[in-house]
Amino acid sequence: MTTAGENASSPMSILSVGAVTPLGRDLKRIAQKLASPAEVFPSAFRVNDELLSDPALDKRLRRADRFVRMAVLAAKDACSAAESACADVPRERIGLIVATGFGPHCRGFRFIDGILDCGDSDALPTDFSHSVHGVAAAYITELLELRGPSVTATDFTCGFEQAVLLAQCWLDQGACDRVLVGAVEEVGEVLIHCASRMLKNDQRLTPGEGAVFFMLGPHDVAGIAHLQSASEPHDLDLVILDVPAIPAAQTTKPAARARRATTFNPYFGHSPSSSAFGLLGELLSLSAGRSLG
Repeated sequence: MTTAGENASSPMSILSVGAVTPLGRDLKRIAQKLASPAEVFPSAFRVNDELLSDPALDKRLRRADRFVRMAVLAAKDACSAAESACADVPRERIGLIVATGFGPHCRGFRFIDGILDCGDSDALPTDFSHSVHGVAAAYITELLELRGPSVTATDFTCGFEQAVLLAQCWLDQGACDRVLVGAVEEVGEVLIHCASRMLKNDQRLTPGEGAVFFMLGPHDVAGIAHLQSASEPHDLDLVILDVPAIPAAQTTKPAARARRATTFNPYFGHSPSSSAFGLLGELLSLSAGRSLG
């Protein structure tokens, strides 16, 4: 929450949340696990394969990989939870912004392997079409029948933050009545190999994967909480201290005076989209009425 006059844009109302995480897909169960001490770090925080199946969508997701499935299911859960808040909103007025740091890099490496093993002419075209960063947004707009503007934001350190800023602009300018904003990351063997050689504060980084989406609306629509972007983060109610996955790509941010600071990396792992999972943890803390993480 920002102080009056600090930011000209109006705050946004968070109407719903959907998540597919290493702690599960059910928000109540995720909150229960966040209330317990974090377990010993594994080599990577992975999403259980059993969470990536949905009878209503499995047939239409038959060519989709983990990256797409995590994004689609988290986005679907967010839309379902916001059904009443979006009941009178035309699909053309619902925007979509997907943030990711590494994108579908696992599928990209699979496509490259196909070229190396079989030659240019025999590499699978499906691997190519699913290796582009916008593939998750394409699936979400088709399966959830969203017809508003759609953007994929890619950045190693602040992609989710930029997505939130853009959503605020769309709502302020009247381009959309609702904006579905989320982040998705996938862990692959190449990423695990690289992360094992990267240090943050003399500790090894543990990569994490998953997807989390938020349905956002104008501030006058009743929701879970208000979300306000701030160019000068002073006197905030809380600060989320999740670090980006690539130490060399960090940016210097001004110090913030906050009532409470927390991190959720020990539960979700490190990723370029750690701040999205941090926001999920803080919303669950608000719902639980106590500090989690």
